[in-house]
Amino acid sequence: MGVGACMGASISVGITQYYAFVQERQKVHCLNTLFSKLQINQSIIFCNSTQRVELLAKKITDLGYSCYYIHSKMRQDHRNRVFHDFRTGLCRNLVCSDLFTRGIDIQAVNVVINFDFPKLSETYLHRIGRSGRFGHYGIAISLITYEDRFSLHKIEQELGTEIQPIPKQIDPSLYVAEYQTGDENVGEKQQENSAGASTNKNS
Repeated sequence: MGVGACMGASISVGITQYYAFVQERQKVHCLNTLFSKLQINQSIIFCNSTQRVELLAKKITDLGYSCYYIHSKMRQDHRNRVFHDFRTGLCRNLVCSDLFTRGIDIQAVNVVINFDFPKLSETYLHRIGRSGRFGHYGIAISLITYEDRFSLHKIEQELGTEIQPIPKQIDPSLYVAEYQTGDENVGEKQQENSAGASTNKNS
């Protein structure tokens, strides 16, 4: 609800935040469900280690979705090529480590998923900021395990924000450009939706 600040930065009013409470072994299944239900233009999926980045990218590819991955242990020229190809739209999904949290602006990204929930509010802030760039809308979905519950509460407190339980259906106007009217102010739209995770909206 309230938009808080952390270390001089704040959550964009165009980003709607959700969490899904899952067991670790359910994460890939949950991700597959999100892929099938969401209208993803491009997505960035964050993991907490380089090993998990590569493993998850392989699983996503095995599920039949286009997927690249990028992390700090890759050669710089390889990272540059992956980033360029993702930015130009050759792939829909990118799995990455926190190497990719700062200073990366890709307008087409409308969904960010925390496959692994971060421990620090600053990391969370930079991650979800990869969606909703350039005044566009975006959604950030975090997969939360039992062990993550304290980090979730801490990050909400530190950022002065509320991460909502994910509803059964997410209003496309929160993150899909085609459902957004051109004369609608992003801040007004966010305030309209802050009363609950699944409010009905007029377009």
